[in-house]
Amino acid sequence: MIDRKALDRESGATALLVAMSMLVLMGFAALAIDIGLAMNERRQDQSAADVGSLAALQFAQPNLGCSGSACLSQAEANGANEAIDVASASLDDPTLADWSDGALCGAPPSGEGFNVTSVSPCVAFTNGFDRAWVKIPTIASPNSFGKLFGSDSTNVSAYAIADQDFENPGPVLPFLLPGNAGSTDYNCLKTGPNPSWGVCEDLPTVGNFGSMDFFLYGNIDRNSTQKCTGDTNGRLISNIARGVDHPLGLHPTGSGAGIQEPDNCPNLGAEPDMAQGQAGVGSALEDGLIYGGSSYSLDGSLYDGLLEDGSGFLVRNGGGGKPLVRVDDTPLWDFLASGIPGPDCAGVNTPAEMLTCVAWAKANSVVIFDDSIITAQRFGFTPKVAEPDFLSPGAFYHIVGYQPVYADTTYYGCSAGPNQCDIIHTPGVANADPCPPDAQWVTCGTAGPHTAALNAVTAYVLSADILPDVARSPSPGDDGQRRFNLSE
Repeated sequence: MIDRKALDRESGATALLVAMSMLVLMGFAALAIDIGLAMNERRQDQSAADVGSLAALQFAQPNLGCSGSACLSQAEANGANEAIDVASASLDDPTLADWSDGALCGAPPSGEGFNVTSVSPCVAFTNGFDRAWVKIPTIASPNSFGKLFGSDSTNVSAYAIADQDFENPGPVLPFLLPGNAGSTDYNCLKTGPNPSWGVCEDLPTVGNFGSMDFFLYGNIDRNSTQKCTGDTNGRLISNIARGVDHPLGLHPTGSGAGIQEPDNCPNLGAEPDMAQGQAGVGSALEDGLIYGGSSYSLDGSLYDGLLEDGSGFLVRNGGGGKPLVRVDDTPLWDFLASGIPGPDCAGVNTPAEMLTCVAWAKANSVVIFDDSIITAQRFGFTPKVAEPDFLSPGAFYHIVGYQPVYADTTYYGCSAGPNQCDIIHTPGVANADPCPPDAQWVTCGTAGPHTAALNAVTAYVLSADILPDVARSPSPGDDGQRRFNLSE
């Protein structure tokens, strides 16, 4: 006999279990849906933080013509405002992000040198504007089904850190060339109201070096510390030996206001296009080219002079407790590419033949060097400044271009008169003694007995269109000379 009352009781229990199971399943479904929505919001926040941090670095630049501390304040404001604009545009509902509430932003990583901006506590830069931290303010993402279980929203946020690196095909040397320097193929790196082309004649009265007073902004890629005030000579030595440690720009007009060096130190993103000129370099030329030093190295290690090479050619015995001095002896023709058309660059093995080759290549816009030129100790760029600036030594010079050069002959112990020097060294040229008057492209003088100081250096004046891509792109003044990377 069937117990209908028992069946009814079991049926009721089953219905209750089914109802309870459905409630649990609905809870899991609600949780899954809300978690999915929150994860989607989190991905959007991360994308917004990524693009915001990259924008922060790219736009952390001063306005044209600013001066003093205002330049750094402008750079901070420009970078932070752009970061917020770009990040907000990536959010579904930017009105939900409160960029002014520090409680929603938290704090940037400690111990990494970040300084929160005055624009928003959600944006921070390091002292040199070489890193940027952007945090999307915590946003309460509304739940859909979770509300049924007392959970109205899920908090989501994200942050990103972007770095910038300095990429340059060769060091920017702090010497001077006038803006029309491309019209010559060989030059003494000097200045004055009427810069003289060719060999460094009549030293030292005419071989007066000029230089640009670049500051040290502090750059881990160049192993340089920050030096924004004082010690002009020490900074000059470092800049000759290692090249300028921060990106540089091009002045838009060649006259008037620009972005000046001292006003923007230590902002690596400023790209100054004006620097103060100096009348001479004194002992900094020698220390920068052949001795180097340790001042302003991040790790305190010694750095070599630009031309110093322990296996190179002995040019002097140092004297005054300084060690023997050897310099790189690699001639420019060692970097010629194979298969260059025409006879002018065939079989080059003398400076005169090299000059003929350079002149032909520039006239015909033919690439004559292989990629190894980028590794040459003697290869670099010199700023070209507006010609009227040469009439006002010590003023701020307008940088109107950058000329690729290859440092060549060095002159030591020179007195007034036509090349009365104790030692002259041209790389790739055999030694002969004594030095003849009016010498050009020779290696002469007996290095051992001499303590003659370095007075001058000449250089081949190259052009971008005779260089391989790796040696000209990105070149100084180009947008691509900085790389922006997401690091966190």
